[in-house]
Amino acid sequence: MYISYILCVTSDIVGIDHLTHTLKKAIEFFGKSKYGKLRFVTKFEHVDHLLNAEHNGRTRFRFSINDDYIIKYFEPGTSRLNERINAAVKVAEAGYPLGFIVAPIYIHDDWKNGYHEMFEKLRSALPAFARKNLTFEMIQHRFTKPAKRVIQENYPMTKLELNEAKRKWKWGRYGIGKYVYTDKEQEEIKDTLGGYIQRYFPEAKLEYFT
Repeated sequence: MYISYILCVTSDIVGIDHLTHTLKKAIEFFGKSKYGKLRFVTKFEHVDHLLNAEHNGRTRFRFSINDDYIIKYFEPGTSRLNERINAAVKVAEAGYPLGFIVAPIYIHDDWKNGYHEMFEKLRSALPAFARKNLTFEMIQHRFTKPAKRVIQENYPMTKLELNEAKRKWKWGRYGIGKYVYTDKEQEEIKDTLGGYIQRYFPEAKLEYFT
């Protein structure tokens, strides 16, 4: 009896891998594996050196995407949305299974239109064949008290809303609770963004919302 396994890389090394090629070596290792698969996520466009890797379809290349407001104000130093989408098109054309993590989903002024525009851009750019084996993961914005302290100390002028009274407290791993959106807000997020996915990517798989 054989058991297949999936290795998930949780840190983002794509931005420097063109210097180290560590990720490329891992992709090719799993490309030769009979039972193992690899998946990772990035916010960077620097994928050109990975396009000719012998992945053999055993690595799912995922991009973390968000609307323009979130990327502009809360993800400095990362690739812009259009750059990530262009990189995703390259990855799809190189034969990789493709996925997108919409995270952190953040409620801001006009957020519904912001995310709608994001999905429209993605639909317009992705070739039809890339939409057939597509996955989405949705992760709402959350914060812990230690994270809040770090953010406020390092970014005292942040636009990030960190009012605990507006959130729901949820028990987290390792004994540290986190603040998430209220049940009503979570349902609105899931229904709104899930609706966009169903409209623009009906063949895609929504793996989870958390």
